[in-house]
Amino acid sequence: MRASGLLGVLALIVPVGALATPDFPAAIARDLQLSVPPPPCTICHATNAGGLGTVTKPFGKYMVSRGLVPFDENSLAGALAADAAENHDTDGDGISDIDALKRGLDPNGSLGASTVPDPTFGCSAVRGGGASTYVLVLLVVLGLAAARACRRTARP
Repeated sequence: MRASGLLGVLALIVPVGALATPDFPAAIARDLQLSVPPPPCTICHATNAGGLGTVTKPFGKYMVSRGLVPFDENSLAGALAADAAENHDTDGDGISDIDALKRGLDPNGSLGASTVPDPTFGCSAVRGGGASTYVLVLLVVLGLAAARACRRTARP
């Protein structure tokens, strides 16, 4: 019964790792009414795998500084509105971030890493191993629960 209970808990908890930040590239395309394909995750992340804690690009860090939070497309819309209102140009090429996105360009241009601290979320909590933190925490919790259950059954 205890093993089946642990399996049941695992079955309920593991899907938490499958929760992903909403599809921000598609939301950007929708919010900006892009006539070009949605931008890749690499406008914010080092790779298209995205994942928690992997925002490394200056544009992504700027968006976080303007209120972008995980799992919240409304915060994305707000950050895009702030970017537009400020006419921000992440890479300093004379094309605002919003205009770059509307043209299908990367607002980062050829910029490298920024000094802005890394946020702790991304396009997806599961792509490219981004869920590894969730899985690690869940495994620790399950291990502690199993150890506690074993101690209870070992007592006379």
